Amino acid sequence: MSRRIAVLTLALCAALPAAAQAAPTSTPHPYRDRVQARAAQAGNTSISVPLTEGGAIQVSFTPAVGTQPDLAQQYVAFLESLPHGSELGDLKLLIATPDEVNSDCGGTGDGDGEVLGCYGKNEMIVPSTGLDTPTAVGSYTVRYVLTHEYGHHIAAHRKNEMGNGLGALDNGPTYWAFYELVCEKTAENKLFPTAETNFDQYLRNPGEAWAETYARLVYPDQPWTWTSLLKPDAGALAAARKDVLDPWTKNVTKTFTMKAGRNAQAFDVTLTLDGTLKASATGPKGSHVTVKLTSDGSKVPMQHGANTHTWSLAGGCREKQDDTATFHVQRQGGTPGPVTLKVTYAG
Repeated sequence: MSRRIAVLTLALCAALPAAAQAAPTSTPHPYRDRVQARAAQAGNTSISVPLTEGGAIQVSFTPAVGTQPDLAQQYVAFLESLPHGSELGDLKLLIATPDEVNSDCGGTGDGDGEVLGCYGKNEMIVPSTGLDTPTAVGSYTVRYVLTHEYGHHIAAHRKNEMGNGLGALDNGPTYWAFYELVCEKTAENKLFPTAETNFDQYLRNPGEAWAETYARLVYPDQPWTWTSLLKPDAGALAAARKDVLDPWTKNVTKTFTMKAGRNAQAFDVTLTLDGTLKASATGPKGSHVTVKLTSDGSKVPMQHGANTHTWSLAGGCREKQDDTATFHVQRQGGTPGPVTLKVTYAG
């Protein structure tokens, strides 16, 4: 956290499949897709495919593909075999020809610009060529396309209160993003959330790297073609699995007390996650107290609430996996007595 915390205000439902999928073979090629909403198209047909755990997925087909119930069943069964949570029931699937996928998803069709799939507003657009068919470019199959795009769907249904105005779809879900220090690396212009068209920045897009990390839960041997800053190790994979099966949902609050006989005291809070920080001090009526925040000995500015004893920090970035925030409570006069400090933070 340290000095960076003050400057970043930027503009178990399912288990792993019984056996991890083998990685497709051939020359490594960065996976290209888009995260974007798509306008509805006329002429598509749709069917509802039930899930074994309840609910159903709406599967649509472009006119060029035609209604193919067996293909829809195969795709849905594969998706249900992936690590997932309750978000699966919110998914919609559009099956299109590879050329339609590339066109509808904003690809250029020039090899490096060939888009293999896309995701937006609970809908995945994927090729119609069958699960085990190789993609037009890269060392992938359609199974991998579904896996990567489903990683985006998971992120869309997870939280990340990093403080840069973006959510988990762009930053990656909480545990993975914070393990990888996405907040700090973004502040240093090493990562570029939302980058989709600039190829160099696209390879440093944490939202895409999250989807690729999720895919490594199923395809652990797939070559990593993204920024080395986010190449997943065992810790990153464990964090990703936790995001899928036991996601972060809310901040925690820790309470401290400065006894009546003291005029100043410091309290340490260990931060393992990035996000908002809030401190509130309560003493006897008429008491006057202040709270200051330091990290690694450096003062971190916090915004004081108007006419309250509340201080907040919109978005704090750790510079290491476990960082310590120290809250300094000081009595400035007024009525003596114990002071209670409540600190709310991501975890």
